[in-house]
Amino acid sequence: MNKNKVSVQIEGRNYAIITSDDQSYVEGVASEVTDCIRSAAVHSSQLDTRDCAVLAALDFCDDRNKAIQKNADLVAKADQIIAHSNELNKSCREYKEKLTEAINENTHLSKRVKVLEDQLRQLIIENDELRNSGDNKQLSANQKKFEKTVQEKKAEKLMGYVPMRQYSLFEDNSKGKTD
Repeated sequence: MNKNKVSVQIEGRNYAIITSDDQSYVEGVASEVTDCIRSAAVHSSQLDTRDCAVLAALDFCDDRNKAIQKNADLVAKADQIIAHSNELNKSCREYKEKLTEAINENTHLSKRVKVLEDQLRQLIIENDELRNSGDNKQLSANQKKFEKTVQEKKAEKLMGYVPMRQYSLFEDNSKGKTD
């Protein structure tokens, strides 16, 4: 670091400051100190320059301590945000894995549906061939019975069917009677 000697004047006194900061920065700080001393003098006319300088130093130290505390608070908040962000990233990875699994399962099930649809088409073709071949009466009765069962199952599923038994309070239920 290159050190410079900068001369400043504060309340009529010259001060030589050796610093690595540039001259305009040091002069700006000296100007702030002068303003703070004058501000303290305006608020209390009974104080001499030394007392005003002490009050200015107290103000600067107070501002610095508050800035340090604020900085510590901001660092703590930043740490909390980073920790929360890490948790969210972990959750995102887990959800991404679950989504990938769901997509893979969906693909597998879609393939299975296509296979079942092909089998159904084949069964329909075989059914048509059997209809056209002989034993139409027996086939027709079995087909109606099958179609009725399929329709009932579909209706039960759509209506959320739950099988229930109804018991009477006046009958002996221990024998397993149902209505």
